[in-house]
Amino acid sequence: MSIPPEGGYGLRDDSLQQDVARQMFNSPSELEVGMQFRARTQAGPQTMTIVGIEGDDITVDGNHPLAGETLNFDVTVLDVREATAEELSHGYAHGADGHGH
Repeated sequence: MSIPPEGGYGLRDDSLQQDVARQMFNSPSELEVGMQFRARTQAGPQTMTIVGIEGDDITVDGNHPLAGETLNFDVTVLDVREATAEELSHGYAHGADGHGH
């Protein structure tokens, strides 16, 4: 089974990548490519990944790491059962121990 980017984590958005000054970070000397952090943006909190370091310029990316990727799954169905009346009324399957709401 394959899911195209539009059905998964979306297409990459180049506007979510930008350069920021090293001084913007709490621990500027400890930065490494691949580190992630939460940033406050105009759209609310967002996970950012450091994708480049050039001197005092830090390139950060707000895209999900799998944005733009086709997701491929190899799935084996091990069992199938009838839905319970409660699951049908809620519109989704519950786990073995019921549900938590």
